[in-house]
Amino acid sequence: MALVVVAMVATSCKQNANEPQALDVSEAEVEAITQADFDEINDIADGAMGYSDGSIGGKTDGTQERGMDERASCATVTHDKEAKTITIDFGDGCTGPYGNTRKGIIFITYNGQRFVPGSYWTVELQDFYINDKHIEGTRKVENVSESLEANPTFHITLSDGKITWPDGAVATREVDRYRVWVRAANPMLDEVHVLTGSVASGINKDGISYNATVKEDLVFKKACRANNKARVPVQGIKEVIFGDKTTTIDFGDGECDSIVTITVNGESREVDLSNRNN
Repeated sequence: MALVVVAMVATSCKQNANEPQALDVSEAEVEAITQADFDEINDIADGAMGYSDGSIGGKTDGTQERGMDERASCATVTHDKEAKTITIDFGDGCTGPYGNTRKGIIFITYNGQRFVPGSYWTVELQDFYINDKHIEGTRKVENVSESLEANPTFHITLSDGKITWPDGAVATREVDRYRVWVRAANPMLDEVHVLTGSVASGINKDGISYNATVKEDLVFKKACRANNKARVPVQGIKEVIFGDKTTTIDFGDGECDSIVTITVNGESREVDLSNRNN
C-alpha cells in the first residue's frame, strides 16, 4: 500500500512539473494589465494633444470636444496656450464610460502640434490613480514621422514608472517603444500599432525582474473600446522574461476581445483579461 501511495505522489509531482503553475500565468496577466494602465494614460494624453493643433480648445469636460479620449469624459480639461500646458483633472475620483475610476491629474507640457514631425510632449502624473492603484512616472513622446503624409509615428519612453496596489505591493516599469497611429476616414476605425522590437523592463509586484519585447506588432483598435476590450491589444505577440523563465503572450488575430494565450515552458493556456483589476 505504501508503495502505491508513493507512486501516486510521484506521478502527481511529475504532472504538476509539466503544467504551467498559477503563478506563472498570473505574472504574465499582471504584466499585460500593467502595460494597459500606462498605455491608457498615453491614449488620454494623445487625445488631449488635440489642443496643440487647434482641433479642440478652451476648458471642457472630456466628452464635449471632438478628439478627446472618451476615458477622460468625467475630467476637467484646461489648456494654457501661452504656457503650452494641458491639465486633465479627474478630481477626487470619477468613473469613466468603461467602469474604471480615476482620480488625480495628468499634466502635459508640449512643443509643437502633435502631428507635425519634430513635435514633442511630456506627460507627468500628480496623485494619479486607476481603480485605487497609484500610478507614477514620466512619459516623453516625440513625433518621428517621416512626413505629414505618413502615418504619425511616435517614439515613447517611460521613466520612473511605478504602480502601487492598495495592499502595498509595488511594481516598477521602464519603456522604450515606437507607436504608429494608423488613421482612418472614420476616426472610430483608427488603430495604434506598437512596433516589433519595442521593449519594457522592471520589477513586478512579486519582486521578480522582467524584460518584455514585442515580437510581432501589437495592434490596438479604437472600435473595440465599445465593449471594453481596448485596454489590451487585440493582435500581436510579446515575449516576457521573468528571471530565468521565458513567457509569451499572444493577443490574438484582431478580434475585439481580451482573450490572450499565455505560453510557459511549452504549455499554453487561454486567459480572459477583461475583468482583471490587479
